[in-house]
Amino acid sequence: MTYDNMDILFSFPGEDCSKGFFLVSLLVEIAASPAIKAIPIILSAVKQQDQDTLQKALLDVVFSLKEALRVFQEIHEYVDPKLFFNVLRIYLSGWKGNPQLSEGLLYEGVWDTSRKYAGGSAAQSSIFQSLDILLGIEQIAGGGPAAEFLQDMRTYMPPAHQDFLHFLETGPSVREFVVSKDDAGLQETFDPCVEALVSLRSYHLQIVTKYIVIPASQKPRENEMAEEPTGQENRGTGGTDIMNFLKTVRNTTKKSFLKDP
Repeated sequence: MTYDNMDILFSFPGEDCSKGFFLVSLLVEIAASPAIKAIPIILSAVKQQDQDTLQKALLDVVFSLKEALRVFQEIHEYVDPKLFFNVLRIYLSGWKGNPQLSEGLLYEGVWDTSRKYAGGSAAQSSIFQSLDILLGIEQIAGGGPAAEFLQDMRTYMPPAHQDFLHFLETGPSVREFVVSKDDAGLQETFDPCVEALVSLRSYHLQIVTKYIVIPASQKPRENEMAEEPTGQENRGTGGTDIMNFLKTVRNTTKKSFLKDP
């Protein structure tokens, strides 16, 4: 599948911005899917003490994540920053963590009480949380706002995806196995997996800067009544303080190298 032979079944205002955003997001997931397919091979190799198979499977993860980063870069071609920030982002945002809907949203005729739901977020994808668990990157264990947000985003995943994450958490530790072996080649294959995740997360920070932070800083100049961007304008569509969240996740990933890069 490519961008040119796919289309979306619905669209939001903002010209082709929604098509670009959704299709590039889909293509990133497709590019990362071989890494997920490698997980059963990796876990089996750990259980069977098969270092050669493990090393080859970890290389598959590296190549897959590098391809995901390459595809991610296509967003510049298809998504306009101003249209994303001023138009599409409004439709993607939820009402959890939104001060304008502090009590949540009432679904009249459906529920008697207001509900609070986060908007769309990349953290709702099980792919990267799966790889964090696989590589022993402790995003959840440390606690704090970022960990709480990642845990909350799991409730937005399909039940089977949630079960898969739990399965990985209760499975063998790839990291401990690699550390326990006196195999320089194996250890040198593990760290590039971590590096590939760091690169993706660093690039995500660049994208957020271009598509959210910079447009938010420009908005007051377009509206003389505003003195500075509001906290909500600098939040991601999932409702979190996007830059602090992404930096925390990226920095936690950086701490997971076996050797200092």
